[in-house]
Amino acid sequence: MNTTTKRRRGRPSIPKEVQRQRLMDAALRLLEKAHFEKTSVADIVREARMSSRSFYEQFKSKDDLVAEIVEEKARSFFERLQTALVEPSSEVERMARVMRAYLELFPRAAVDLERLGGEAGQRVRDVRRRYVQLGTDIELRWIEHLYEEGVIARIPPRATIEFLLTGIEGMSFRYYSEGRREELLALQPVLLGIFIRAMQPPRERGK
Repeated sequence: MNTTTKRRRGRPSIPKEVQRQRLMDAALRLLEKAHFEKTSVADIVREARMSSRSFYEQFKSKDDLVAEIVEEKARSFFERLQTALVEPSSEVERMARVMRAYLELFPRAAVDLERLGGEAGQRVRDVRRRYVQLGTDIELRWIEHLYEEGVIARIPPRATIEFLLTGIEGMSFRYYSEGRREELLALQPVLLGIFIRAMQPPRERGK
């Protein structure tokens, strides 16, 4: 009986999840150099050293790929947020870490997410809504803890926190779409001050 096994010819296949990540990483590298609208699927697969067939096995379109990147970055943000709130430090330092994580949610990529259409556009809108709602939930739990510890004198209304996060989120997307990430990050002290001010009793805000 011949027990000799035949060797497989050619390169071993790349796992699907690895292919997917390679394409996303390649897209991010390109988007840091050129605007989304000027980047084609051909550019992405060339950067990833993969084929167009591999791309369309993973994504329906370039918009679909960007929507996946947004979802992945949002997941990463919430992991960072949870970590930032439990690490030992002063409350202001924690807030600063949270704000930094919020503003660094997306990379140096000029992508106008408002212009994504179809299913991809809906996915991004859904992520943005979840992003604000979950962020509000987490922030409020933290603020309630500060109140119980006597660090702050009041718990601001949920609507106040949601309003602030919605405004920061909208501004962040606009700055990113215009390729102004560094300008956005430079606003961190201002935004942090607004957040801290929102937690103060009305009579103390003028001090």
